[in-house]
Amino acid sequence: MRHLIFGLFFGLTVGIASAGDGKAVYDANCAACHQPDGAGALGLAPPLAGTLGKRLAVPEGRKYLAGIVISGLAGKMESKGVIYEGIMPSWQQLSDAELASVLNHVLTNFNAAELPAGFKVIEVDELAATRAKKPTARELRGWRAASQ
Repeated sequence: MRHLIFGLFFGLTVGIASAGDGKAVYDANCAACHQPDGAGALGLAPPLAGTLGKRLAVPEGRKYLAGIVISGLAGKMESKGVIYEGIMPSWQQLSDAELASVLNHVLTNFNAAELPAGFKVIEVDELAATRAKKPTARELRGWRAASQ
């Protein structure tokens, strides 16, 4: 009986942390470059805080956010007037649920003040659709430009 209770508790807590905890996913995979507060690292990784909410005012912004975590992107990128040249790795090894949870964590915790009216969280099916047709770097750059 004791093993059954432990197994149920352990299974529930692992399931919650793995897919639903965007902060845990962020801390484990994103914070090393983008910093725990999303401020970025000058010359290495652009800030996520205060830079992504406004992108969601247009459909291309949602596509861009889902696409960059699925496909990654290399090369020059400007954010807040600073040029970054590096590599955003693909995180396609993470599940759609993990990617949705981390994007929503970044949006609601680091970009809440600039989210558009009627903001809807990023859904798992959006990541699944993006994964099914992995965007190219050209598509990502186009979506980024259209959502500035």
